[in-house]
Amino acid sequence: MDDETHRRKSSAALKISMVVLGVLVLLGVIQAVTAGTVGVGPLSVSLRDTSSTAPTTRTTASDDTIGLDGVVGSAPSSTEEDPAPSESGAEPGLENKVVTGSWKQARGLLTVEVTKVESRGGRLKVFVTAINASTAKMDLPVASVSAADDAKRDYRASLSTSRWPETIAKNSSINGFVELDQKVGASSTTLSLTFAGIIGQLAPTGGAVTVTGIPIPK
Repeated sequence: MDDETHRRKSSAALKISMVVLGVLVLLGVIQAVTAGTVGVGPLSVSLRDTSSTAPTTRTTASDDTIGLDGVVGSAPSSTEEDPAPSESGAEPGLENKVVTGSWKQARGLLTVEVTKVESRGGRLKVFVTAINASTAKMDLPVASVSAADDAKRDYRASLSTSRWPETIAKNSSINGFVELDQKVGASSTTLSLTFAGIIGQLAPTGGAVTVTGIPIPK
């Protein structure tokens, strides 16, 4: 009888010990999940990888600083760049002056109209529209273009720098410019432009058209 009672007491104590042990293990797991440590005081052990929480603010701050320097231009430069060339292509110190309007002359079925004159350092570009109202093509060779100013100076069209299509199809028009081969005189105020040597079945009589009274930009 005493042996049976002893066994029952031992079994009950074992069950209680197992329950207590299970509760302690459960509490340890909860502590490990929430706090990252197991144990109490000096006997505690950290379960988290501290290297993964190392701050990265310095790298980030460094990147931000570089970006801001690039934006505001506060970073010092060790070299100086040469100034960019002018987009207009004009030589330094040369002033560009322009007059626009309509100065024209009609001969037969051909009309020549000057719409703009550009002066750059005294060199003139004369912008022209030519209209052929005939039923046959006409040719206006740039080599036959000349000009004269009111100071009695004569000029020719520059073959290398003029941009003139020359041939006009029937019932059509062309646009371009002729650049004079010399600078105009400082005292000159107006210009006449002559297209000579015009070729075509229905070309104007005498093969020439002159537009007069063209102002020179000042």
